[in-house]
Amino acid sequence: MAGSKEQSISDAVRRFVLTSLPTVPHLETLLLLWREPREDWAAEQIAARLYVAPSVAARLADELCVAELLHCAGEPRRYRCRAEQPALAALIQALDSTYRAHLREVTALIHSRADHQAARFAQAFSWRKKD
Repeated sequence: MAGSKEQSISDAVRRFVLTSLPTVPHLETLLLLWREPREDWAAEQIAARLYVAPSVAARLADELCVAELLHCAGEPRRYRCRAEQPALAALIQALDSTYRAHLREVTALIHSRADHQAARFAQAFSWRKKD
């Protein structure tokens, strides 16, 4: 069983998810804008599609802009997926296809990363008994 999960997500997509998408809402934001490439999105539009508050949508989109996955411009800000680089466009397309076919595996990958980081954070603050 574990082998089939390993094969369902390519190494490139796995690396991209683990290094660039800290949460499922970040993934959902990126793919929402990827699937509508001709539209410039306001935070309120993203929020309505993802069922989150506009402030949450703006934070997610701004973080994806910092990661150079979205283009941000204007005031109020408008967002668009960055697809001008062929390698990035191919990677996001592979992510989109993988997520559509293997939603559970991709979300589990994101959650496993978050769980691992939480465990490392907890370990940093654990009290150690002196011998």
